[in-house]
Amino acid sequence: MTKDTVLKYFEMALRIWMAYILVSNSGIGIITPLEELGMPPKIFEIISGLWKTGFMMHMVKAVELVTGLMLLFNFYVPLALLGLIPVVVNIYGIHIFLFNRYFTNGLCMLLVCGFLVFRHWDKYKHLVVRR
Repeated sequence: MTKDTVLKYFEMALRIWMAYILVSNSGIGIITPLEELGMPPKIFEIISGLWKTGFMMHMVKAVELVTGLMLLFNFYVPLALLGLIPVVVNIYGIHIFLFNRYFTNGLCMLLVCGFLVFRHWDKYKHLVVRR
């Protein structure tokens, strides 16, 4: 096996893992009530407040579901990452500032997004690098 083949399989495995996390969590608050999750009261207040806006958490869950399916089916992965990275940064921020935990699934998701951006860098470099 060549290095490129190994990276391709590694990328596929990470995409599927990320898609699983996103699609399975997109139902939280819709299918699974927040009360059943056993969250600390402060976090429950914040997340239920976002649901009460009628917009914020609905959009987050829609982005999680759509980008998760895009990653699962390898459909416009660079575009999916553009929508997903702000959500993942916020997920990790919640883990840091509300749960006081640094090494969580949020960090793993952020690192996977970084790896996927690196793998698709040719699609992004014209946005970042000026000639």
